[in-house]
Amino acid sequence: MTNSFLKFTVIFLAILIFICFAFLLYGLYSKISNTEDLSNEEIAHYSLNLSNSESIKDIKIINENNLLIVVSSNDQIYLIIYNLHKNKIISKIGK
Repeated sequence: MTNSFLKFTVIFLAILIFICFAFLLYGLYSKISNTEDLSNEEIAHYSLNLSNSESIKDIKIINENNLLIVVSSNDQIYLIIYNLHKNKIISKIGK
């Protein structure tokens, strides 16, 4: 009786090891092959309509909807507060 119980235990554990190995391979495959393409709905385009002489020096996050953008133009620096929800410039602060 102990011999047959021991054989059953070994076979049962071998089957469990095989199943776990198959799940491990499936998990690795799904992790490696998970290439999500961004759809057009997920890509948002934001524009400040800056001229060629203007460049963005720094961007700070005010809150989840607003950004503070530091822009330099030649030797002048000014700030822009941009709303991401409305996709427009709220205010410009400069000299």
